[in-house]
Amino acid sequence: MSYLGFRDLLKRWVYTRQGVYKLMDNADFPEPQFTINGGHTKVWHSTDIKSYEDKHPELTSEEKKRRKVAAYAGRNLKKKASRG
Repeated sequence: MSYLGFRDLLKRWVYTRQGVYKLMDNADFPEPQFTINGGHTKVWHSTDIKSYEDKHPELTSEEKKRRKVAAYAGRNLKKKASRG
């Protein structure tokens, strides 16, 4: 069994520290297996993180992240245009 901490996620993913914190707030983000340092440090099982990555390929690919951001921006522009 292997485990991953927050810094490991930063190394694996093409996200900033703030971006990873935002991802952790998502309902489908895996729950940590345990915490250390009085609950300040979360630790995840590597298979849980791998499953999450499989569902979210933009985590490990800059190209897929750019496409996701562009699609999101396009949807928001359409929403604004239809309102105004």
